[in-house]
Amino acid sequence: DIFVKDLNLVADTAKALHFPLPLASTALNMFTEASNAGYGREDDSAVIKIFSGITLPQAEEKI
Repeated sequence: DIFVKDLNLVADTAKALHFPLPLASTALNMFTEASNAGYGREDDSAVIKIFSGITLPQAEEKI
């Protein structure tokens, strides 16, 4: 959720200055969707979990 908070601050400032930030806006949408899906407390790499069709690698067991 920290990325959503921080990106909202960036987006609000950019909007007030009439300065376009298309990549930040896209990132905000993605992190907001991840947060709404329940991944907000995980680190920023959890955003990949919102994309369908991506199989995440599993950690190998140490012997």
